[in-house]
Amino acid sequence: MATKSDVRGARLRRVLALSLPLLITGGTLVGLPAAAHAADEPIDGAHTSGDAMFPNVGNGGYDALHYDVDLAWTPDATQSGSYIAGSIVATSTMTAKAEVPLKSFSLDFEGLEIDAVTVNGVAATWERIVDPGTITFKLVVTPATPVSGEFTTEVRYHGTPSSHTDLDGSSEGWNRTSDGATFLGQPVGAMTGYPVNNTPSDKATYVFTLDVPTTLNTVAGTAPGTAAAVSNGELTAKTASEDGTRTTWEWTQTKPMASELALISIGRYDVIESQVTLSDGSAIPAWSFMEFGLSSANKTTITNRVGQLGTIIRNLETLYGPYPGKSTGVVVDSVPSGINYALETQDRSFFPSASSVGGNTLIHELVHQWYGDSVSPVTWTDIWINEGMATWGPTFYNSTAGFGTSTTQTETSYFNSWNNSASTSANWAIAPGGQTDSAELYSYQTYTRGAQFWEALKTAIGDTAFFSLIKKWQTDNAGTSKSGADLKDLAEELSGRDLTAFYQDWILDADKPAWPEKLSVTLAAAGGAPVERGDTVTYTLTAANTGRVPLATSVVTVDLSEVLDAATIDAAALPAGLTLNGTTLTWAVPATATAASSTASFAAVVSDDASGTELTATARVATLGGTCATCASSLEIATYDVASAAPVISGTAAYGSTLTAVTDGWTEGTAFAYQWALDETPVEGATDPTFVIPATAVGKTVTVTVTGSKEHFSPVTLTSDPTDAVVTAPFTASPVPTIAGSAVFGTTLTASAGVWDEGAELAYEWLRDGEAISGATGASYTLGLADLGSRISVAVTGTKPGFTTVTRTSAATAPVVTASLSSKATATILGSAVYGKKLTATVSGWDDSTSLTFRWLRDGVAIGGAVGTSYTLTSKDIGARISFVVAGVKPGYATKIISSTATAKVAALSFPSAATVKITGTVKAGKTLSAALSGWPAVSKKVSYSWYVDGKKVSSASTLTLANSHVGKKVYVKVTVAAANYTSKTVTSKVTGKVAKR
Repeated sequence: MATKSDVRGARLRRVLALSLPLLITGGTLVGLPAAAHAADEPIDGAHTSGDAMFPNVGNGGYDALHYDVDLAWTPDATQSGSYIAGSIVATSTMTAKAEVPLKSFSLDFEGLEIDAVTVNGVAATWERIVDPGTITFKLVVTPATPVSGEFTTEVRYHGTPSSHTDLDGSSEGWNRTSDGATFLGQPVGAMTGYPVNNTPSDKATYVFTLDVPTTLNTVAGTAPGTAAAVSNGELTAKTASEDGTRTTWEWTQTKPMASELALISIGRYDVIESQVTLSDGSAIPAWSFMEFGLSSANKTTITNRVGQLGTIIRNLETLYGPYPGKSTGVVVDSVPSGINYALETQDRSFFPSASSVGGNTLIHELVHQWYGDSVSPVTWTDIWINEGMATWGPTFYNSTAGFGTSTTQTETSYFNSWNNSASTSANWAIAPGGQTDSAELYSYQTYTRGAQFWEALKTAIGDTAFFSLIKKWQTDNAGTSKSGADLKDLAEELSGRDLTAFYQDWILDADKPAWPEKLSVTLAAAGGAPVERGDTVTYTLTAANTGRVPLATSVVTVDLSEVLDAATIDAAALPAGLTLNGTTLTWAVPATATAASSTASFAAVVSDDASGTELTATARVATLGGTCATCASSLEIATYDVASAAPVISGTAAYGSTLTAVTDGWTEGTAFAYQWALDETPVEGATDPTFVIPATAVGKTVTVTVTGSKEHFSPVTLTSDPTDAVVTAPFTASPVPTIAGSAVFGTTLTASAGVWDEGAELAYEWLRDGEAISGATGASYTLGLADLGSRISVAVTGTKPGFTTVTRTSAATAPVVTASLSSKATATILGSAVYGKKLTATVSGWDDSTSLTFRWLRDGVAIGGAVGTSYTLTSKDIGARISFVVAGVKPGYATKIISSTATAKVAALSFPSAATVKITGTVKAGKTLSAALSGWPAVSKKVSYSWYVDGKKVSSASTLTLANSHVGKKVYVKVTVAAANYTSKTVTSKVTGKVAKR
């Protein structure tokens, strides 16, 4: 069981080791992977990373990106025993990214007491699941709100850290030392120092902030010394407390790092600061730490080795590519027996003694900076990749093939290692790629068989592919975690070999693998120089066993595609062990002892049509472990003329015809060049198999010269017999022309020649009644006066170089008739239809150059002498309607007569509107009144009078004598005036006042 905390982060009261590996809450197994959910429904993160070696270590559902570990370590006030006791107070913050929404997730955390957990700054519920027997140490966090995407988890904790004991009895994690503490993470001890996703497949960057006493002492308190706190990455800050009693060391690891590679070591250290120059000329810092209490001799050993770091790293860069870290160094500290081992902690490896750093172990751990640190295993099962290379690396490094003086090469070393372990030995009982028992993690299969694998792989794929592989594995995968299957894929890609059986044998099978055969093949040919058609060439294959085991399964193939292009091989006559399939010869190399050779020979007969090429055979070792000393053999074949026959010209020797050069009887595959000639003179550009006869060829003969060429043959040039003299050709298209347009004076006729042969030049001639019209040689003709009554036709003559001239004449038109004047002509009268007024005839819309005559009409009858463009109205016109006609005349056109619209009836003159009558005289009885006219024109007039008294007519005289009867009454007069050519007008005077008495 486990004790829960509440959301306020109260300190965990107690932690019990569980008899079961999982906490059961509400009927749910907390540690099991959640069932499938909808895509956006939060789930519980898995409590495993799927590592068969440590199934309950590592977690799922998120990717750790960065850890900030802020830790203060303080020795206990009272010490006893051999090692310093101390405790820590720490805060660890993990930045991670959830792959799917998580309602809970877990970390690995062993020992120590939790004070509080927050997720994204909000207090979270947490549980601890502990079962040491199954290596289960889970911190299960349930955030207040499910997390998705990037999130942070902060854990505050304290207590006395502990070491972790592996199933093989070794320790890691926090370990007390004689003057401090050392924290090592491999394989799973990192969880004793901080909450972590404790799997090599989930790498992250780090900042370790380590607050430690400035001075440390031994348990006895008799040897104080300056303290240091060392970790991975680069020292980015070192800060003393205000009172100087404590110092904070900040180490920043910006490269991805697996938790198993984490290092914290606190103690009395001498610090060696230096720089290391890399192969590219850049320099990186080196921080090395050696235990304060070591002897002078041991310190000298360490200092000397630190001075060699640059040389070793640069040498290793030639093998594995650029150094993957940003700093380097070593840490040497005397530690308890449980951690008395060197370890490839990232950037600066840890060593338990001066002797370990002084030997090959330094090279081993430096190789690990690439293999294991930069590229880590996905699971612990694949640890053989890193430990195998870190074991093989120093052996190669110290050999003359590497950077040392040892004449014992890696092939000898690892073959002997393999050979000296019997197939019945327990060494072979665990397959490197199939191991699941962490108690056997650091056994033979991981280190020795792992190193043997690398050497066996070098034997199998050859040095070139091997050294390319071990570098590309790093340059392609730096900062990641990869599996053995990934390594196999890359090895196959670079070598071009199928390594399935090899990988199964060496990595996946739990028995002794077979050491690969190794052979060098040569291929030689015996024959003349050059060889002739019909010659026999004998090829000899030799397989020299250059390896450590007899040849038994090796196969050599020979590519004979270039041989069989020019020679034949009798497959039935091949000796035993040789088979021919298509163009590939296969040799099953017979059993061959080490340092011995085997041979096989076969013959090829040069073909009767071979010429100038080479018989090239290329050998290749088809099985693993083979190289070629001489992989190809070539023999030159004598060069022969290409077979030939004079070309023959096919086609008619007439202008425009296509002639074809026929080249029968030449060697198959011959390429031809052509040159056509007229009367033996080459025609520029006429270099095709066909020739279209030009006009310039008329009367001349045609020949063609052909040069036949074929690769590996001598060329041959031959000329054909000449043709007959070239003749002209008839037009194939010479249609009768047609005329478009009306046979009307002034119309333009257009000749349509039709479609003649391409390139024909056409000439036109117009004909009047069959006779040529002078100057009428265009494609169109405008009808004139001379054409009236005649029929018009056109003759078209076609000419073209090399063709016979042809003339075609159209059908004649109908007789040419006069044209019609414009239908838009108009006639209009301007002026008022009033006696004495002038009328003007206006016309418009007539064709240019038309002559016009006018005639004025009165009520449709011609007015004598009225033939001008104007007419003044007379008294005879009063009451009549006036119009005019206009006649248009133009040569070649029919006369056109149009009439204007008649006017209104002509009106007489009107008296002025100002003409009045006024009564004069005294309005009194007995007096005479007169009517006085005013404003009337001075013409002869006839005046009529009407006098009215009180509205009653009383007189028609020109005057009125007032009577007594008129007294008291009013008088007015009406006057009617008439005159020749005027309309009569009646006016009324104003009314007088009342008539007075006498």
